[in-house]
Amino acid sequence: MYKTLILSLALLFICIFSDGQSPKWKDTYTSSISADSLKQHVYTLASDSLKGRSTGTEGEHKAARYIVQHFEKYGIKPLNNTTYYQNIGLWSWQWGDFQFSAHNKALKPYQDIVYLSSAPTEKTIKTRCQFIGNGADSIISELNLKGKVAVALVDNLRSWYKIANRAKNNGAIALIITHNASTDAFPLLARQVKTQQSTAQISSRQPYFSQQMTRSFAINQKACEALFEQSVEELIKLNTAKAIKKLPKPEFSFNCPLIVEQANANNIAGYLPGKTKSNESIVISAHYDHIGERYNGICVGADDNASGTAAVLELARILAPLKGKLHKNIVFLATTGEEKGLLGAFYFAANMHKYPFDIKANVNIDMIGRIDSTHKSNYIYTIGNNHYPEFDSLLHVANSMGDSLHIQYDYNKSQGFGNFLRLSDHYAFHRQGIPVLGFFSGLHPDYHQPTDTPDKINYDLMTQRVKLIFTTTYLASQKTAFVPQTD
Repeated sequence: MYKTLILSLALLFICIFSDGQSPKWKDTYTSSISADSLKQHVYTLASDSLKGRSTGTEGEHKAARYIVQHFEKYGIKPLNNTTYYQNIGLWSWQWGDFQFSAHNKALKPYQDIVYLSSAPTEKTIKTRCQFIGNGADSIISELNLKGKVAVALVDNLRSWYKIANRAKNNGAIALIITHNASTDAFPLLARQVKTQQSTAQISSRQPYFSQQMTRSFAINQKACEALFEQSVEELIKLNTAKAIKKLPKPEFSFNCPLIVEQANANNIAGYLPGKTKSNESIVISAHYDHIGERYNGICVGADDNASGTAAVLELARILAPLKGKLHKNIVFLATTGEEKGLLGAFYFAANMHKYPFDIKANVNIDMIGRIDSTHKSNYIYTIGNNHYPEFDSLLHVANSMGDSLHIQYDYNKSQGFGNFLRLSDHYAFHRQGIPVLGFFSGLHPDYHQPTDTPDKINYDLMTQRVKLIFTTTYLASQKTAFVPQTD
């Protein structure tokens, strides 16, 4: 009966508009959807100054303030009538100031040395170093490593776990590695590690760090040679424990503090009141966070997901004049933490009972600005249709009421990691049994790369997609949409 009712509604709309004439409300509002407005939002949200909008960072906070300013401008009411900000209760941790020294001389982080482990230190640790050659068992087993820092020459600065375990099993409290040949290996590693360690990490739980792991460091060749007062070439030749024991055992100290605190990570949510008091509501969502800065540049996330956020802002502007005229409230939701595992959407869905909204459906917008390799133009992927045929019916009615797009279902068929129903915020609502419809323009080579820039967005096609999303949402907001029929 549920499906029958919605199909009947769809047929009703088809009959009404079968003469090809769009209803007045559609012409009035969709004609106001502006490519220039969408472009302005995308360029602002995907500017370098926002540093990729990583969850809980100042760049994301700037994006949040931008969204709030526009909600206020359009007359969208705060979700709880007090604030648009919904803190989602995350924890963050970030490295403090590293302190390293050898021979009582400071080593500069990322220039001379980098910390490779994840566990912090609670205080400065000072001990002696013991050279262990290439870290072979035959050498380590004959050396006294108890309480010392083992120093090894390796041919891969990213492959140190086995040597660290061998050293730990023989009493070492830490490991230092140096590349045995390349002088370029350390600077490359240091740039990548610095980018990772300069960004706060986010979790839904307070982090725990084991103090039992062997802490590991990488140093450049010059610093290694200063430790033992020999060149790397000479150190390579020391391949027996007997020869190694003649080397000095220099003093090394380190302190790697970590700052752990509750994160300032917020969903931004507001609503447009409907004309009834039933509290039935449609949620239009898009995540506004992205992945931040990487070693190869700032990932500004123009398509992912400045495009979806821009669409939410434009829909808020266009729908605002309909305050008190729609049969359902419209909730506008810009989520954080999507790139960390849909954290903001899950939080919102889990806390819906705290707000006076009876959520009947979710329209989610994630990456709608590009053309993928399989298309030329005039298409949109939709996700969730196979689970909610009533939503699919409304979508096709909406699509018949204007310049039609080719509705593509490819991502509804994806399985495993490619199951896109699970890979964006609509999944949080789907898990609650709420009908969802996701809009998506497909993957491209710039996905999660610094090259996902605003100039590559197709703003005319994006505008056409937003018009379809508007019309679909309008139909979904009608009195009879998503209301089960009773006998």
